[in-house]
Amino acid sequence: MKTFSLEIITPDKIAYKDDVEQISIPAFNGEIGVLPGHIDYLAMLEPGEIRIKKNDELKLFAVSGGFAEIHPKNVVILCETADSAEEIDIERAELSKQRAKEKLKAKEKVDTAQIEAQIHIAAARLKVVSDLKKRKKKRIS
Repeated sequence: MKTFSLEIITPDKIAYKDDVEQISIPAFNGEIGVLPGHIDYLAMLEPGEIRIKKNDELKLFAVSGGFAEIHPKNVVILCETADSAEEIDIERAELSKQRAKEKLKAKEKVDTAQIEAQIHIAAARLKVVSDLKKRKKKRIS
């Protein structure tokens, strides 16, 4: 089985570090799948879901965007935030999304791009948790 080294790094922590078989990342121009031996590539990421496959297990992360440096034997992802599905607080993510939407609706002067980014990040977190729950249900049935 071929693998490559993956690191997901934020300013606060190394969110993930291991050898993996495959990843899928939310690139700015669409989703990118990475396997061992991938060509050198630099991708700008948007807020979304990273799916990591190792030993027939799937690990999910919500990221805030950032960059992925892809090489044949390793991938480094640099992002502001990276949360595994297991550590995401659903209520907090929903509240964050709701507050951001309310700010957009208000007549106050706000940084629209920043508020929209907050909405996308919260949506990514909620999607990751939703995907994890769906997978757990499939295993039970």
